[in-house]
Amino acid sequence: MTDKENPIELLAICAVMLLLSILGIVGGVSSRLRGSLDGLLMVAICLLMAVVFGILLFVLAKECGWIGKRGPDGAAAPPSAAK
Repeated sequence: MTDKENPIELLAICAVMLLLSILGIVGGVSSRLRGSLDGLLMVAICLLMAVVFGILLFVLAKECGWIGKRGPDGAAAPPSAAK
């Protein structure tokens, strides 16, 4: 990530896309499209988008230090040295 990129904006975009994907899955399962090929494809595409944006959201949150291992003083643990 470069200095120009704002991680909050990227996290917001990922969260919105994840929410829309989940709503698409719920809509595809609860509508009349359940037994048709169109419904199956819609649920599959929404599931794929949810997985992709969920992984990206996780990676961005880990890079920002919001999740991961914490040191004894509550601060993020320093990165380990590469061998």
